[in-house]
Amino acid sequence: MSVQTARRRARARLVLAGIAGAAGLLGVIGSFQTWISAPTETGGVARVSGWGAISGDSQLTGTDLNDVLAGASTYRPGMLALVFGALAVVAAIVIASVVVPPRPHRIPAVVLALCGVVLAGWGAVRALSPGDAGVFLAGEASAGPGPWLVLVAGVLVLVVAVLVLAGRLDPPRPPERLRRGIQPR
Repeated sequence: MSVQTARRRARARLVLAGIAGAAGLLGVIGSFQTWISAPTETGGVARVSGWGAISGDSQLTGTDLNDVLAGASTYRPGMLALVFGALAVVAAIVIASVVVPPRPHRIPAVVLALCGVVLAGWGAVRALSPGDAGVFLAGEASAGPGPWLVLVAGVLVLVVAVLVLAGRLDPPRPPERLRRGIQPR
């Protein structure tokens, strides 16, 4: 393998790892953003983060929705995004740092695929059907930017996982010897 090919493969490995890491961080950031918002009686908007923090124009601004629910249930949809976004960042670091194996990065790529499926799936479910968080009327709340960020993060992580599993980072195969028919080697 030439020096130029080795540099190109190293650059591709770092670029893909960077995209996966940035997407994982996007999932983590999305977990703390607004996940649902609903109009208030005063004409404003009440927002609830992925961890239950209430903000906006509401009497409950500054409180935690989980405290308001008083143990009846919890509202933490950002937890899945945080966990799987962090796992995607760890897998991206492994892809960026490991150079040696002949078929590198299969296990981190499978971890990325799992993280991508969970992030994209959970983001899509919560973006298209935000729910009522146990306090809003049915159909009153709409999705905030949090689940959309998680959805985008999941798709990006999946793209990187597919590229790695497809062998885009594998070293080139050694050339095969030319064999003629049934002659011995």
